[in-house]
Amino acid sequence: MSQFFDYLKEEYVEELDVDSLQAEAMDHILSSLDPHSTYIPLDEGAAMAERMQGGFSGIGVEFAIKKDTLVFVHVMQPGPAAAAGILSGDRVYAIDKDTIVGESLTNDIVTSKIKGRRGTSVSLEVIREKEQLSFSVQRDLVPIESVLHLPVEDGVGYLKIDRFAETTHDEFVAHLDYLTATGMEELIIDLRDNPGGYLHESVAMADEFLGDNKNIVTTKYKDGSTNTSTAKSGNRFEELPVHILINENSASASEVFTGALQDHDRATVYGQTSFGKGLVQEDKVLADGSKVRLTVAYYYTPSGRSIQKPYREGQVVNEGVFISDTGRVLYSQGGIEPDVEITNDSASYFWTFSYGTIDAFGFDYADTHRSDFKDFNFSNYYSDFTITEDILSSFLEFGGYGIVLEDLGTLDRKELSLLLKAGIARNLWGFDAYRKVLLKDDASIAQIKSTIGQ
Repeated sequence: MSQFFDYLKEEYVEELDVDSLQAEAMDHILSSLDPHSTYIPLDEGAAMAERMQGGFSGIGVEFAIKKDTLVFVHVMQPGPAAAAGILSGDRVYAIDKDTIVGESLTNDIVTSKIKGRRGTSVSLEVIREKEQLSFSVQRDLVPIESVLHLPVEDGVGYLKIDRFAETTHDEFVAHLDYLTATGMEELIIDLRDNPGGYLHESVAMADEFLGDNKNIVTTKYKDGSTNTSTAKSGNRFEELPVHILINENSASASEVFTGALQDHDRATVYGQTSFGKGLVQEDKVLADGSKVRLTVAYYYTPSGRSIQKPYREGQVVNEGVFISDTGRVLYSQGGIEPDVEITNDSASYFWTFSYGTIDAFGFDYADTHRSDFKDFNFSNYYSDFTITEDILSSFLEFGGYGIVLEDLGTLDRKELSLLLKAGIARNLWGFDAYRKVLLKDDASIAQIKSTIGQ
């Protein structure tokens, strides 16, 4: 192969980027094998690893570029920037003495300047209420959390798992402990849009709910060998009623976790049939730091179901009948099928299409009313703050929609109020606050809650 590329480089009539051609060739070969074998260039691999390691070295801020100006939308507490005195709403006009305002300013430029090696410092020049201030912030480890919870309501706890990173099981248990201490009697685990991640984290999570020696997942390799992960004894949550919510984007480790609890009748599964990724990948690091991610095995649930959906014409998976521990028939043609189907519920097309305007209004409202929220914490805002008719009218005028409040139907008002409340929260307390506000009135979660106790 190297001889082939050397020949191209030497003899082709035009200059060639041989490294790029080699990467494209490897990616094409791998993608022809199955949907999940792939080539990962060095620059992409670093970003992926960061999310899966559960943190990065930075200063602990969420930022936005508004009107060609860098604004710190949310300063994480605790965190390096907060410790240095940076506040949400600060406008940044220089980083390490380099001016960073103007139309050419991008997210990538900002990220490259504020991230760096742990223990190093970055200087920031900011404007706060017309006052120019200077700060030196020492970079430190900033966690990228993969789990969030909602407050317990009527004895029902809720956890959202974004991915299975190196820290996910530890985060999961910490959130479980908090929910238990605040009155949780049943638990909803939301795995919608969770693409998977580290198998061992998924296995450790499933272990929390299963009795001693229960099979969690079996991995089968090319040579016929298998490896089965089993639960250990003494887990505190073996009797906790569990409800799992999945959708068509729940994949891989999400499906391993869900399949194990479904097969052992430890959870009721709601939503839509999951993605169907039951192939195990292994990374091979090449000399230049790039990676080949190659499929090396298949996943099987405790009842023997393959998670992988067919990816070749005529391919058949899961022939035969599969039975849960209590004798329930389990169906699967790839992916995990829910016990209770819940169809997608989403905001109206119009308001979804207007996301950019909603976000811009949320920033402006939060920014101009920041002093009004100084005595609010997110918990107060989440439970008590209401989008008034004045705020709705202001948004309609801000967006230039050519309509007035009286033109909105009840459903439109409700959806718009929720999105505006979430948008304002994002610009006061960060992206997790935005998600929590949206999840509070999530129709799928409400449907699960309505079935609990019946």
